[in-house]
Amino acid sequence: MMTSDDELSPAYILHTRKYRDTSLIAELVTRDEGRFAVVIKGARAKRPRFPGRLQPFVPLLISWYGRGELKTARNIDFPGRAFHLNGDALMIGLYINELLYRLLGKFDPMPVVFSSYQSLLSTLEVSSQINHELRRFELTLLAELGYGITFETEAGSGNPVQPERLYRYAVEEGFYPLPDGVYEERPSGTFEGKHLLAIAGGNLADPAIEQSARKITRASLTLLLGDRPLKSREILVKKRGMT
Repeated sequence: MMTSDDELSPAYILHTRKYRDTSLIAELVTRDEGRFAVVIKGARAKRPRFPGRLQPFVPLLISWYGRGELKTARNIDFPGRAFHLNGDALMIGLYINELLYRLLGKFDPMPVVFSSYQSLLSTLEVSSQINHELRRFELTLLAELGYGITFETEAGSGNPVQPERLYRYAVEEGFYPLPDGVYEERPSGTFEGKHLLAIAGGNLADPAIEQSARKITRASLTLLLGDRPLKSREILVKKRGMT
């Protein structure tokens, strides 16, 4: 799609790479047109057009032109300041950028994902309680991609999830109750019904519930990502000692 000079779309840069002598190719996530790449001419010139501003986590307004998949930026504006992320928040931001780059289809608008992404960046900048917000984003992303997880009903039967029961998770299917009599020693890879119901209600602040949500989203995202793990997640796992 080609935009006119006055049609500026909200966007963020996921990553950039050098292009020819003085330009950049920026991979964008936009509110109106989804994910795609644009050439930004003169971005690496001796006197660059936008010095220091073509970075991840910087809100953009952008228009472009071109008939192929690789567009050319026409106008770029900066409606607000960059989100300043440090430490774990920065690593999570890079993880989310890589996740969007890998999973979003080209030119497939997902305004709910875009809005959730902006909200997550805002939270990462100011809050120390970031893990449960990351889980919320991952669940939203899975739902918008068509892989939403049903936490309130059992797979197969459709019966309501029972708080006192244990469940195993089958990706793309849901949660199956364990037979009675196996609760004396909780099998690995199972989840408490009360935790599933809490996740369904958005109550992720409790560390045990957030950990359950992390294991569930990780299983679903791993299926979508295939054999190539996320580089940013490997770094985050090593840094934080996660499993």
